[in-house]
Amino acid sequence: MAQPEENLKKELHKEFQIERMILFSDAVFAIVITLMAIEIHIPESTPIKSAEDLYHALQHLLPTIFAYMVSFTFIGAIWYQHLKIYGLLKAFDGRMVFLNLLLLFFVGLFPFSVTLISHNSAVSMLPFYFYMSIIFCCLGALTMIENYILVKKPQFRNDTDITGILKKYEERKLAMIILCVVIAAIILFNFIFYGTGYEQFSSMLFVLYPVIYFVLKKRREGKLDDGR
Repeated sequence: MAQPEENLKKELHKEFQIERMILFSDAVFAIVITLMAIEIHIPESTPIKSAEDLYHALQHLLPTIFAYMVSFTFIGAIWYQHLKIYGLLKAFDGRMVFLNLLLLFFVGLFPFSVTLISHNSAVSMLPFYFYMSIIFCCLGALTMIENYILVKKPQFRNDTDITGILKKYEERKLAMIILCVVIAAIILFNFIFYGTGYEQFSSMLFVLYPVIYFVLKKRREGKLDDGR
């Protein structure tokens, strides 16, 4: 009788540790969103003596509000995927903890990147590139977590059906490859046209990302249908 009780205690201890890791991650996501929201404020040095002054002050806040909306949507999507993938866990190891901390590290850089892009985007394209690199790193870390749980360590998963999650994982891998190609094209564009004034148009190459992704995804789905 002692052995089953001991095994039960070990299982409960593992579940408690997993729960702690998830709660810690949720707290980081919540704090990051809160810090970004704090950035949306009218500077104390801005005089507000009339409705027109208030209108102009709010107008200056539009880039910050827009950056917050985009970042909130992205972080919400990352959190949702994190919630689903960690809902499969019944065990973990040190590498799993490291990958989770790596994701949280990049998510934690969002408040700084949002401030940078909302206040300096007109001065240089560097804040925009920094912001996009943070998004890329977050997606990369999430993809590594999914690869570790879904592919490398199936023994860490419970008996939940992973068909839908596996499909999303394959789509994210495709998206990461395309994003790498687009970023490489932007770097090359900047290198070729540096100092000519045309390098500011390099960000327009991001338009290629959804187009290429849509085409390749449709082709991939078509091949899967043909294979059936």
